[in-house]
Amino acid sequence: MIKNSIYTWMLLFSFGSCFSQSTIDLKLISFQMNMEDFYIDKVMDDRLENSIGRIINRNGEPVDYYLKNTAAESVSSFMNALLPKTEDRKPIDIRIKALKVEKAQSGVESVKARVYVSLYFYTPSGELLYKIGHYESQDYTMSDWLEIKETHELRIRAALEYCVWSFIDNSKNNNSNLVNTENGKLKVENDHVVTFVPLSKWFNMLTFKKMYDKYNEGWEVAYTGFLDSESDLIVPFELAYGQSVAKSDRVRDKGFSSVNSYALGFGVSGYIKLIPGLYADVGVSVPIGMEILRDLNNKKSNNFLIGIGANQGVKIIPWQDFGIVIGAGLFQRFETSKVHNMNVGFELELGINF
Repeated sequence: MIKNSIYTWMLLFSFGSCFSQSTIDLKLISFQMNMEDFYIDKVMDDRLENSIGRIINRNGEPVDYYLKNTAAESVSSFMNALLPKTEDRKPIDIRIKALKVEKAQSGVESVKARVYVSLYFYTPSGELLYKIGHYESQDYTMSDWLEIKETHELRIRAALEYCVWSFIDNSKNNNSNLVNTENGKLKVENDHVVTFVPLSKWFNMLTFKKMYDKYNEGWEVAYTGFLDSESDLIVPFELAYGQSVAKSDRVRDKGFSSVNSYALGFGVSGYIKLIPGLYADVGVSVPIGMEILRDLNNKKSNNFLIGIGANQGVKIIPWQDFGIVIGAGLFQRFETSKVHNMNVGFELELGINF
């Protein structure tokens, strides 16, 4: 008996540690739409799941979000407060097609929180009157995690209000234009209807690059961050530091025993998305640093280093929360070196995205 109880508690503990959830209590607003000629009689939920979204919390753990009551009950209570039932108002039914909260990193230090709501309005006999899909979004900094969590409810209410006002405007304008659906999603056919597209994925990458040319061998470490949007051309944020060592048999002809270069990389790169996870990498950079030289008598001297470079290559970046980054390419560089001003070579890259 004791052993069975231990197994039961272990099972419950393991289940609870794997799945976290948070509830959102949809507040009833303080004003009413008293001039309208309808009220919301029934609210039905056509979604296939009860969760309204999965969000990564501050500790990197996925949390499933739910409304405190069911979505139909919560939206119905909200609509009853907004448009209370009276004898002179006609009934309207609503079907919830989508209700989703999201949060995603949108920049190096920025986060976007968003809710998407899609509602269909019907007569009690089942005649479709109007379809509407709408986003409510807000930008935050990385440190605003608590405020983001506490304001999901505000965005849900704002999106619901927008949908109701849009239905009212459509009714007053006698606009009978309805939008078609495709694969269960709304197609964009006017300014009031938008399709659901998940927030773009932000990639953080730490990479190590090995570089080879005729005169030098070098390495570079870099942080890269970028938002993978619908655009074919993506401009990432990048900060890099590298070192190169001149090959001894090459520098002796120039009167030196060793030449070491240290440089920070600044410039503009562009990722051309070929397919999700595979990118063509092209860029122009301005390396700034220092060249440390020792002559054949071991006398040390320094040379300020600045130049311009270009690179072309490909990168494989897995579409996962954590993965291995692989890259390869060519580079060309002209710089104010006292040994070799022009270098052409190839580079191999390995790192992680997170």
